[in-house]
Amino acid sequence: MTSRERMLAAITGKEADVVPCAFMLFSNLRSRCQTEAEFVGQQLAMGLDACTHVGYLEPSLHPDATEKTWTSQEGGDTLFHRRIDTPKGTLTQVVVQSGGWPTIDNFHPFSDYIVPRAREVLVKPEEDLEKLPYVFGPFQDESIRRLKETAEVSRRLASEHKILQVGGWNSQKSAVRHDDGVMGADAMAWLSGYLDVMILSITRPDVIREYLRIIHEWNLRNIQVYLDVTDAELIVRRGWYETTEFWTPAAYRDLVAPFLKKEAELVHQAGKRLGLIVTSAFMPILDDILATGVDVLIGLDPQQGKGTDLAQVKAKCQAANCAIWGGVSGAMIVEQGTAEDTEKAVIEALRTLGKGGGFVLSPVDNVRDDTPKAWDNTRKFIEVWQQHRAER
Repeated sequence: MTSRERMLAAITGKEADVVPCAFMLFSNLRSRCQTEAEFVGQQLAMGLDACTHVGYLEPSLHPDATEKTWTSQEGGDTLFHRRIDTPKGTLTQVVVQSGGWPTIDNFHPFSDYIVPRAREVLVKPEEDLEKLPYVFGPFQDESIRRLKETAEVSRRLASEHKILQVGGWNSQKSAVRHDDGVMGADAMAWLSGYLDVMILSITRPDVIREYLRIIHEWNLRNIQVYLDVTDAELIVRRGWYETTEFWTPAAYRDLVAPFLKKEAELVHQAGKRLGLIVTSAFMPILDDILATGVDVLIGLDPQQGKGTDLAQVKAKCQAANCAIWGGVSGAMIVEQGTAEDTEKAVIEALRTLGKGGGFVLSPVDNVRDDTPKAWDNTRKFIEVWQQHRAER
C-alpha cells in the first residue's frame, strides 16, 4: 500500500497492510522547517505516514462591521482593547498582556491565549447574540485565493509522495499559530469565556442553542470552501472544548451534537470524511459523538484523557465504523517519559487499538518540546511502531 492508501484504509475503519503512524501535530519539527514540502519530507525520511495540510482559511468580519484595536496601561499592566461596531450595536473586549501575548501584530480574537487573560469578554451571550453574526462574516476572495494556492502545494506533494491531504485546522507556515479553523463550541471559550456558557447551557439552553447555531452556520460555509477549492480527503473539526469538562451529557446531546451531525452530513455528501479532535473527558458522551456520524475520533490520550478506557473506546468505535487517531500521550510520554515508558505506551496502543484496523498511531496532541529527551523518545516511538505495526 502507498501511505495514502494506508491512511484512507485506516480512517475508513478498514485494516491496512500495517498500522499507519501520522503525528497529529509535530510542532518541534515544524518549527525547524521553512515550507510544507520540507516538513513533509522530514517526516517521510523518518518513515512516518506524513499528511499534507491544504492550508488555512482566514476568517473575517462582516463587511458592515468595523474593528478597532488599541492598548492602554493600568497598574503596570498592558491592556489590549478591541471594539467591533455592527449595525446591531458594539462589542468590546479587554485582554491583559501576559507572557508576551498579545502583541500589536498578534491579537487574534480566536485564541486559547485569550481565555485566561480576558478582563472583559467580547461576546456576552445574553446581550450580544444579534451582533455575533457580524463576527463570523463571509470569507473574503483574497483568503480563498490564498487557500487555493496552498492547496495546490498540497496537491503536488500528495501526488509526488502518495500521501493523504487534510484540511480544516492547520496552516502550512511554521511561524503562524491558529486556534480557529473548522470549529464548534470552542469558539465560545475564546469569545465569551466558559463559565457563563457552562451556566447558561443549563439555565438558558435557548441562548446557547442560538449561539451554537450562529457558529454552525459559519462552520458550514467554512467546510464548503474546503470542499470546493481543495482536495482534502479528511476535514478536521475542533472539539477540544466540547467535552464533559464543560458540558453535561444532556447539554451535549441536546445542544452540541445536532449541529455536529449536520456538519458530518455535509462532508459525507461530498464523499469526504470528518475527523473530530476531542482528547479528554469524552467517555460519558462517546455514544452521542459516534451517533453524529463522525468518521475519525482524533486525540485519544490514555494518560491525560480523564477516565479514557482504550479497550472500551476501541469496541464502541469499531461497532460504529469510526476510526481512532492517537493512542499515546505526547506530553506525558514523549516529552516527559523515559524510553521504556515510550516503548510500553506504543505497544499498548498498537495491541489495544490496532486490532481489526481503523487506527492511526500518533502522540496526542502534539510534540512541542525541542529537547534531547523529546527527540530521543520520538525516535524510540517510531522505532517501536516499526517493529510492531504489522502485528495482528
